Amino acid sequence: MKIAIVGSGNGAVTAAVDMVNQGHEVKLYCRNSSIHKFDRALEKGGFDFNNEGHETFVPFTNISDDIEYVLKDAEVIQVVIPSSYIEYYAKVMSHYITAEQIIFFNIAAAMGSIRFMNVLEERHINIQPKYAEANTLTYGTRVDFEEARVDLSLNVRKVFFSTYNKRELNECFDKVSQLYPQLVKEESLWKTNLENGNPEVHPAPTLLNVGRIDYADTFALYKEGITKHTVRLLHAVELERLTLGRKLGFELLTAKEARIQRGYLERKDEDEPLNRLFNTSPVFSQIPGPNSVENRYLTEDIAYGLVLWSSLGREIGVDTSNIDAIITIASTILERDFFNEGLTVEELGLDKLGLK
Repeated sequence: MKIAIVGSGNGAVTAAVDMVNQGHEVKLYCRNSSIHKFDRALEKGGFDFNNEGHETFVPFTNISDDIEYVLKDAEVIQVVIPSSYIEYYAKVMSHYITAEQIIFFNIAAAMGSIRFMNVLEERHINIQPKYAEANTLTYGTRVDFEEARVDLSLNVRKVFFSTYNKRELNECFDKVSQLYPQLVKEESLWKTNLENGNPEVHPAPTLLNVGRIDYADTFALYKEGITKHTVRLLHAVELERLTLGRKLGFELLTAKEARIQRGYLERKDEDEPLNRLFNTSPVFSQIPGPNSVENRYLTEDIAYGLVLWSSLGREIGVDTSNIDAIITIASTILERDFFNEGLTVEELGLDKLGLK
């Protein structure tokens, strides 16, 4: 299959190397200002690839800052970027996409389809590709650019998959599930969005550890920042998220069950408290940081996660007091107005969200 990868971070590079390793024809887009980080990979002719313990070398150098070249003839375009950059990349891509292509947002769900669509509408571009979204990145992974090495610790075992246009779900699923067999069809874009675990797990315990983050040279949220006390705020957010789902007519997975099904935690340990599971998980406990209060665990997961859920709560009549408190306190600490600058249902369009 011909695949374009848009993005150049851990997830994007892992997706490119994984797709090449599976035998697909892959091109990766990287902005000119960042392309120098691939110098070692270009020198080596590819990447060393550790796929859950299986070591191999994957030849891959088809990396370009020419978006037209990268997107041309691609059947599936994987957009693997921070959620705060969706509008930027939509503008970059807008003149080179076709109606036949599938744009697959392989990121923590952030209503990428509608946001991309809104950019096209603003630019009076009438072409509408097929939009698909996952609830989470399909990988637990890190890339060492200095060594041109990809360490893929986990191929996420269960990933929800939705399309903006429900009539396109089967067609898109049949195509993209050839790349990722762990995808699970989900008709509701809202359910897929509310199964994004990052806004539930990252902001609350990070906020409660800002003093430690400011003071310490190193910090590991999952290993030391999620404790029997800080996890209580995480669970309060979890309850509000589950209530949003029920008001919309579906049951969501709990924080613990979601991570067991995705493969981050093991079923045999399900009776252990969630904080202890995070502290001892072979995957989570190895994740360093954040080492700065200005980090995506707060900025991205609040602006494009919790603010959206808060606005949904106001629209459908669900109390989100704990979510709102996190947004308010983070706004004060970071000297930003997340309620004003974050993503809301009104900004996306109530009609497009099925709320009108």
